[in-house]
Amino acid sequence: MMKKTGILLAALLSVSGFSQDYKTKIAKNTCECFTKAKAENPDAKALEIKLGLCIIQGAQPYAAELKRDYNLDILQDNSSQTGKLVATWLLKECPDTFIELFKLGENGKNKGSRHSELLINGTVTKIEKNSFVVFHLAGDNKILTKLYWVFPVESNRDLPNEYSTLLHKKVNVSYYPGEIFDAGINDYRKVNIISVLKTD
Repeated sequence: MMKKTGILLAALLSVSGFSQDYKTKIAKNTCECFTKAKAENPDAKALEIKLGLCIIQGAQPYAAELKRDYNLDILQDNSSQTGKLVATWLLKECPDTFIELFKLGENGKNKGSRHSELLINGTVTKIEKNSFVVFHLAGDNKILTKLYWVFPVESNRDLPNEYSTLLHKKVNVSYYPGEIFDAGINDYRKVNIISVLKTD
């Protein structure tokens, strides 16, 4: 009896470990697939297509687990739902790849937005340092605007080393509306993305 109980317990622990680990495996498989695809063909359009294939290929062996835990059918549901889910795991397992994937999606969404960039002059009143650096800017009209540093920014300063010194300084910023994936709400969020930041 004890032997049977031990075997059953071992089986349950094995299933539990597998259940907890499949998300990591999907993320790692997707990362490896994307990295290989990028080395073979760095063209942005080709990578966008390959990204979807990588996510499906990484998730397909665990279709039953995704259906059980998220009621998600990867072969029938909107592929963007699978992509959003996998993105939250990529951020944890391979953040560099997550940033690459984010850039692909953001560049595609904002081709039109970049042609209508907005300008703002004002004083930096606060600097957040979370997943992205966020500048809180009080314009000449005293209205506060949050500006996200997501991609490389054109600047007359060495931003990676000097951005903290911009607090309470006057700056001139060009930005455009875009979206970033927020793992906290498991969805995309509209933000203002900085393209140019210069001091007087």
